[in-house]
Amino acid sequence: MDKNPKSEIRNPKFNYMAIRIGNYQLGPGAILLAVAVLGGCLYVAARQFGIWEKLSPKTDVSKTEQTLERTEDIKRENLPVTDVKPPKPTTDDPEVTIGIWTWQAQSALIDAVGGTGKSGDHPDSLLYQAGIKNTKLIVENDTSKQVEMLASNNIQFVTTTGDQSAVDIAGANKLLRGPKAKVVWSGGYSSGEDALMGPESWKKDPQSAKGALIVTAVPYCDFNVVVNWAADNKIPVNPDEKVYNPDAINFVNATDHIEAAQKFIANAKVSLKNVKTGQTEDRSIDGVSTWTPGDVMAAQGRSSVIYKDKTEKLQKIISTEQYSAMMPNILFTTEDFIKKHPEYIETLLRCLARAGAKIKSDPNYFKTRVAALNAQVFNMEGKGPSFWAKYYDIVEDNGVRLGGSRVNDIADNRHLFGVGSNKPLADSVFGISYNEHGKRLQKLLPERMPSFTPVDQVVDLTFVKKMSDEVGEVKTETGNSSQVNSGNTVVKANFDINFDPGSSELKPSEIAKLNEIRSLLIRASNTKIIVEGHTDNTGDAGKNIELSKARAQSVWTWLKASDESRVNINDQRIISVDGYGSLNPVAGTKDAQTSEEKAKNRRVTIVLK
Repeated sequence: MDKNPKSEIRNPKFNYMAIRIGNYQLGPGAILLAVAVLGGCLYVAARQFGIWEKLSPKTDVSKTEQTLERTEDIKRENLPVTDVKPPKPTTDDPEVTIGIWTWQAQSALIDAVGGTGKSGDHPDSLLYQAGIKNTKLIVENDTSKQVEMLASNNIQFVTTTGDQSAVDIAGANKLLRGPKAKVVWSGGYSSGEDALMGPESWKKDPQSAKGALIVTAVPYCDFNVVVNWAADNKIPVNPDEKVYNPDAINFVNATDHIEAAQKFIANAKVSLKNVKTGQTEDRSIDGVSTWTPGDVMAAQGRSSVIYKDKTEKLQKIISTEQYSAMMPNILFTTEDFIKKHPEYIETLLRCLARAGAKIKSDPNYFKTRVAALNAQVFNMEGKGPSFWAKYYDIVEDNGVRLGGSRVNDIADNRHLFGVGSNKPLADSVFGISYNEHGKRLQKLLPERMPSFTPVDQVVDLTFVKKMSDEVGEVKTETGNSSQVNSGNTVVKANFDINFDPGSSELKPSEIAKLNEIRSLLIRASNTKIIVEGHTDNTGDAGKNIELSKARAQSVWTWLKASDESRVNINDQRIISVDGYGSLNPVAGTKDAQTSEEKAKNRRVTIVLK
């Protein structure tokens, strides 16, 4: 009889998989069906009781793009050569290391050096052509470590931000034993990437963020974004990470912007003592304050938030797109290095000014050359040239605006530091950012920063003033934010500006309050403005409306005149200047108000959109 080889293989296997239950024998198909049904039941049960999430491995969102690009695949010989004209070559070429962050506002510096290694390794770099061959970059996002390296002469320049510079310079001067740290340049600005992200209801009504728990790196620049926004909206801030205040914004600390995003995505419960009830509660993380690529990670890794029992879309609430002047990139060195190497510093800064002007004027230059150099220097897994090219400008992904940086040239520096203005340095854009955030941090965290160096002692403008022959153009975003006319409110705050009865003339006693408004409008330069005048219920209602309009106009006229450059505060930003008399009291009623309530109702309201 002929043998069937296939049957000899198949039949024993079928017999092996058969199971007899009583008088019934189950074949392999029935067995697989039973296993599938049982497995499905177990899966549903695991999901229902939260067991599945605990057993499932967490996805590291920071690595989700690592298969797309590898920085080691970048071929330098394929990059276009810089065509920026170098300044006159210098013979002063000391060994210099410049500390930087993973931040594209430093793109002109990275381009000028030529990328990784020493500038002398790159004959096509601007520094090499200007005679500087011994300068290199080191990435360190922890500025306190940069400051320690500066004090021990392991690096010669530190990178920080305008809002954070009071903290970092105070730390440097403590180690240097005197006010020896000096700001010499600004490489660019964060222009959207540093942001508070949370439930989109916060955009409509900032006050709804009371009671939120936000993860960020305390007390650094992204912490300042939250504190800035909260203070301008008169929302209390709780800086104590051990307790929870339901009437304030609360914080969970992270080491840096990447860990902040990772903690937000993981959303592990945080046990905090409620200051009102005295009870320890497990709370979810409601928001994150971070910068690129942290904002991209957060948006991709946790696109919705359950806030106060309601599921909401994760959205950028406030960022340096609106607070466009709060976070300039700042480069500082020591007084001793300035004295020893003035020619080197001038040549370096001229190279940075020219590289910045080139990047501003030629977007293709950034995309084809500088983005690749940034990728090599930052060396973040999965973040290659296309990632940094994409997020240099603000990009809208799934309705969320991500990324956003810009670079500076000489004109931007002159504007930032108020060169040519009759006002003191404290009234410049840098002075406002430095002082405002320094004072807030000193008040919130006195043990971290008991004092900080006066702004006129931390800036050396010798080089910026000397470089008047360099060419540049101020590019400041004012009133172009996507939030304008969207129904969203950046800031709504009342200011008690006192006027004499029946008068709209501003009194000298109110200048401090007017300067507070001026500071707000400059820090949040990329917003539109509504100025509202209000009165108490004394006198004729019709006359009160006209009086309140006149008072609002007086305030706006003063604010415009306070900005000599007309760059940050101008009529292009105005939505309306109007008065409402006694129609909208914030205390008492339209008909009945105590003297104390009348005082609260006599006010000017500033709304930023």
